Amino acid sequence: MIAVTIGIGEAYKKLAEHAAQAVHEMTGLKTLILDDQHFTRSGLPHPHHLKLRLFDLVNDDTIMFFDSDMVCLNAWNPQRFAKADAVVAVVERPVPTILRICQAWDIPWREYFNAGLMILNRRCHHDWLRETERFVMTNEKFREYDPYDQAALNITRYRGGLKLELLDRRYNWVGFGAGKLCFEVPVFMAHGLKDGDRFANMDFFEGRSKPPFDWQIQIDEKEMDRLKNQKIRVKDGRREKSLLLNSDGTIGPPFYPGMGCYWFTRKRSATPGLTIASQKEMLEEFTRVDENAWESVQELRPARH
Repeated sequence: MIAVTIGIGEAYKKLAEHAAQAVHEMTGLKTLILDDQHFTRSGLPHPHHLKLRLFDLVNDDTIMFFDSDMVCLNAWNPQRFAKADAVVAVVERPVPTILRICQAWDIPWREYFNAGLMILNRRCHHDWLRETERFVMTNEKFREYDPYDQAALNITRYRGGLKLELLDRRYNWVGFGAGKLCFEVPVFMAHGLKDGDRFANMDFFEGRSKPPFDWQIQIDEKEMDRLKNQKIRVKDGRREKSLLLNSDGTIGPPFYPGMGCYWFTRKRSATPGLTIASQKEMLEEFTRVDENAWESVQELRPARH
């Protein structure tokens, strides 16, 4: 496996160099930056489109692609997640722009992935990437939505029935920096350190700023594996409801009240704890009372006035 990113132009090349160094240090993978020379030789109209020629430009059968504005913050092993028959990625946030694309192209939004991190293999994905390039260049309707790559990759993957394997958002935390939860859960790949400002990463890499990292939450990986794709019962005071815990750390449908769309289990001294979270913060904590039943022990929603 090799880790690949794109760095076109002086600013993005520098950003890519820092990102690639962090990935190498935290994963042990050899890294490659597709640069101005690759882009010039390709004849493609936009640097993003180099992503669609990964297996033509890279001499390796397994690739972990990562955007240059990502920061690898903790050690992990991407090779353990590689699949021979599936695109491995992280689901996008359900924001209005994404939901509109899903509706327009009949894609279930829970299958719409963020293309900033993908683990791919040559046998299964070479032809898919090239078909996506053809789609981008020839489909007139598509240009109204996204002239680059992410929407096209989602459209062609879904239309072609290509399998999707979703990781939880620790491996591609989009919107990192919004709220304090991202600084407390050990995140492996942050998609930018300040939402909306990809070059804030440079201040971090070059030592001019230090985000308030406080990896105090210890994830109980074994319990999370046990609960994936399970429907459990949660009790909050007198109310009891069923909750679907998806394998990628998302909830539902439906969401938990208060926009609780994520879940994780954390290590406790006695029994495991189950935490329900929104995009930015923890909302409620539960303790296990039996294998599939959990009881609320702490509501963490901020007070409403």
